[in-house]
Amino acid sequence: MKNQGLYFYGLAAATYVITSLVIAAVRWFHMCRPCDRNPRYYYPGRPAATLIYLSALVLVPYVIHPDSHTAWLLVKAYFLPVDLYFLTILLFSYFGGVKQWKKWRVPIVALGIIAGLSLLAAAAWTISGADKGTSDIIEYIIIGIGVIMTLVCLWSARVVIKWARQADNEDYSNPEDFPVNFARKTLAMMHLTMVLLWITAIIGNKAVMASLHIFMSFASVWLLISALHPHRHGNPLEEQDNQDDEPDKNRKKSSALNKKTAYYSHNIADDKVQDIINAIREVVERREAFLEPHLTMQDVATRTGYNRTYVAAVFKNHLGGFFTYVNTLRLDYADEYRKTHPKASIIEISNESGFNSRTTYYAVQAKLRPDK
Repeated sequence: MKNQGLYFYGLAAATYVITSLVIAAVRWFHMCRPCDRNPRYYYPGRPAATLIYLSALVLVPYVIHPDSHTAWLLVKAYFLPVDLYFLTILLFSYFGGVKQWKKWRVPIVALGIIAGLSLLAAAAWTISGADKGTSDIIEYIIIGIGVIMTLVCLWSARVVIKWARQADNEDYSNPEDFPVNFARKTLAMMHLTMVLLWITAIIGNKAVMASLHIFMSFASVWLLISALHPHRHGNPLEEQDNQDDEPDKNRKKSSALNKKTAYYSHNIADDKVQDIINAIREVVERREAFLEPHLTMQDVATRTGYNRTYVAAVFKNHLGGFFTYVNTLRLDYADEYRKTHPKASIIEISNESGFNSRTTYYAVQAKLRPDK
């Protein structure tokens, strides 16, 4: 019976390792066409995801010898602090890549190095012939680092939730094409995984760990299937142009906001309309707010001192829409910059003109000036 149990534990771990290796290969080599022409845009975080899945190779000693106490400690360390750390990396490498936010790298990588060194020291201590008391200390270290990684993971989830809400509720002049629905599904899976990791760590039973291996295999396959289909649609303009086009009917906040905009569109006095237009032009044109890559309609409303609903109504009915107005100014600025800097690269021109990337510059130009 004991041998059957050990066989099951090793088989479950082998299932996870093999699944992870297959996912790493597919994640790296397979991309949908024509999205494979721009993998950094359509598949952000692909290298990080590949390396994380390849790291499952460290579990091979447990697959071979599930009765080994040293291998058991290695598995516990991998599936608590290490896996939680990997969840943070996956979140930021993908969604941080979408947002082009790179400030997370230094603190998160530094934390990973500290945690990794601690675990390596613990592993070396165990391999050198530690007694039970020493093993208990190592387990406490694993739990302690796990608590820290849990807090980091929760913080990263909070950041991604904030980005998703911004994409849902704000009108961006430079859309990042943020995959809101995919973010929510990923965060739900991440929180479930965190709970199961801690349950497994607290119970400390190999049968429970084997069940976790099976669950993580299925969860990884689900994540692979979800990530292989690009959640960015090749036109980073679609998600944000809700002031020029009909909003998503499933977004209740956006629908309510548009109803208010429609109401105020017909109930603003002419003199007040002109005052708002003057204030908008003062902020966006004369103070050159249009050069800010992540300028939103809320930013303009705040700086003009007018209610956002009034500002949205004026943009829609008198200035051609927020997106069109701001990006027309950017395109004009880019044309002038090209004339005064004939040797400037397209990357320099797009950055100096308020576009967050060369891709966005081309996409905006194709939408607003398709004949150029």
